[in-house]
Amino acid sequence: MSPAPSVPRASSAHPVSAHRAGATTGAVVRAGLFAALLALPVLAATAWVVGFAVLETVAGETPLSRGTPHNIAEAAGMTDAGEFLRLRAQGQDPNWIYDIRPEVISSQVLRVNALEAAVWSRQIALVELVDREGLIPDAATRRELACLAEDIGAADIAHRLAPEPADTPCDPGQAMARVFARNPPDPD
Repeated sequence: MSPAPSVPRASSAHPVSAHRAGATTGAVVRAGLFAALLALPVLAATAWVVGFAVLETVAGETPLSRGTPHNIAEAAGMTDAGEFLRLRAQGQDPNWIYDIRPEVISSQVLRVNALEAAVWSRQIALVELVDREGLIPDAATRRELACLAEDIGAADIAHRLAPEPADTPCDPGQAMARVFARNPPDPD
C-alpha cells in the first residue's frame, strides 16, 4: 500500500506565496491612498462651494463679488454701463454725491458722483458714454474730471475730457483730494 499523499498545512505554505500575498495587500493600500489623494482636491473644492453657498444664503454676503450696484455712482465705479443707464432712466442724478461701498472704487473713496466714479473706473468707453449722454454739465466740471483723471494716472481719459491744454494746468493731487475730503470722518 502506498502512503497517502501529504496535504500541505497552512503553516507550511510556500514562502514565495506568503510574500506575494503581502505584496498584494501593500498594492491595495497604496492604491487606496492614491485614490484618497486624488479625491482631496475634489472634496476641498466641494467644501469651498458649499461654504460660499451657506455664506450667501445665511449672511447675504457674496464673496468674490461686489454684488449689484446700489446707485448710479456704484454702477459707474463698477463699469456697469447697462445698470448706469437703467438707474439714469429711473431718475438718479449722475452729478449727485452718493455713498458707495469701499470695495467699489477704494476704501478711500466713499462718497462720489457718477461722473467721478466713471473716471475712477479707468474705462474710457464709460467716460465716452457719459459724455455722449450729455451728462457733464459744464466746462468747469469737465476740467475737474480731467484733473481727476490726471491724478489717478488715466491719461487717455484726461485727454478725452480735455483734448486741448487748459490755460491753467491741474494742481496735481487736488482733484483727488477733493473727493477724499468728502469721506465721513474717522470714528476714532
